[in-house]
Amino acid sequence: MRAGRIAALACAAALVAGCALNSRTVVREIDDASKSVTSPLASVAIVAVDRDPGARRLWEDAFAARFAARGVATTKGEGLLGGASVDTDAVTADGSPVIAAARKAGAEAIVFIRPPNAVPVEPGRSAYRWLDARSGPDPRTELDTTPVSVTEVRVFDLTSKARTWRAMVLVRFPQGAADAGEAANAAVAAMALRGFVPAAR
Repeated sequence: MRAGRIAALACAAALVAGCALNSRTVVREIDDASKSVTSPLASVAIVAVDRDPGARRLWEDAFAARFAARGVATTKGEGLLGGASVDTDAVTADGSPVIAAARKAGAEAIVFIRPPNAVPVEPGRSAYRWLDARSGPDPRTELDTTPVSVTEVRVFDLTSKARTWRAMVLVRFPQGAADAGEAANAAVAAMALRGFVPAAR
């Protein structure tokens, strides 16, 4: 009994510290850019930042499906980008046109996604500490040479600017496009823990 309680507490602590969804996928939040909220988002615009239109559609579709499954209305980036340029280095879509279009569509926030094909998949890159992402101690951080892909997900609040969230979704032994759904599952589940979306139905 006691061992079971200890295991449960350890699991809860792991979720708070790093949201380990399974053996392949971990969410590392950027601590100073992630807040807990009391009211979930009702509608979001989803913009994948990638110069490849096919990759943008794939990742936007994957995230839109996960938000919709939790009752959040979505507008995908293809209808928002218009004449805006995409800058994968700055991890943003060219500012005001996309923001104005998202507001016009009734979105409360924009969810920016930077797919992992913009981040080279190489062993030994210490991705657990990538961009100061929060993580608990991991003995493999220095020595692990497992290939890891990194997807950045960022919530940009269009209303009060109080609802912000940013994280890196790490997928070990990545499989390219096949990981879009897994990364989306992990990110949306982590957002739910902070109150951004309703709990799974």
